[in-house]
Amino acid sequence: MYPALLIARQFINKAIAEGRPLTPMKLQKLIYMAHGLHLARHEKPLIAEEVQAWSYGPVIPDVYARFKRFGNNPITTPFPVADSDEELDRQAQDSINFAWDIAKDYSAIQLSNWTHVEGSPWDQAVSRNDGGAVEREGIDNDLIKEYFTEIIRRDVGE
Repeated sequence: MYPALLIARQFINKAIAEGRPLTPMKLQKLIYMAHGLHLARHEKPLIAEEVQAWSYGPVIPDVYARFKRFGNNPITTPFPVADSDEELDRQAQDSINFAWDIAKDYSAIQLSNWTHVEGSPWDQAVSRNDGGAVEREGIDNDLIKEYFTEIIRRDVGE
């Protein structure tokens, strides 16, 4: 498991290098997708932090706090490597690249809408609250793994 900010750095730098800077919302959805794909394909979490169900879908609070100052604007500054950053293993890099290849052409709103579909882990977390206000409840990794495993089986054919 890696800090979510380390995964965020990978997506931000990849997006800037390709001339596709990310908004904080799209960054959240990409990290969530990479985490879900990693759980499904490797049976272990990609990120150490808990994913929470917020109004606009799954959110990693540390990533939100770090990038909320950008609002709806793209993050255009590369995220520097820190001395304390660990190297990502091949599986982690593969999960990040897989999520990027799938979602890079979708907008933050399209990805947010996708996370809200009926039966999604976010939907299940909200349903536990009787569909009322989202209480920033944690989304269980087992739910995320099960959901992404089904997506891979159905849509990707792995």
